[in-house]
Amino acid sequence: MIQLVIVINIAIALLGFYVAWRIWLVKQALATAASVLASWERNTHWALNPERTPDLILRGQQATASLREGYARLEYQMQQLQKIFAIALIGLRLLQRGGRRRRPIRLR
Repeated sequence: MIQLVIVINIAIALLGFYVAWRIWLVKQALATAASVLASWERNTHWALNPERTPDLILRGQQATASLREGYARLEYQMQQLQKIFAIALIGLRLLQRGGRRRRPIRLR
């Protein structure tokens, strides 16, 4: 009878240790989540600070305008390259035609 009580107590203790270990893991996960949320809150507060927001928006607008100008420049250069390649292709085709004689097609 005493052996049964000891086995039951050991089983209860092991179950308690398992539950405590799982609670400790949940506590660590919650602490990590709280740390991430606090970091997000600090960053959001920094970005949306009324004293700083107009400067950030202005810098963003300037960066966007700069990117658009660069993109327009690249698009123009791409069009010029396409025209050059089209002219070069036409020249190659003309050179290839001039170098060959056309043979009449013979039907069997």
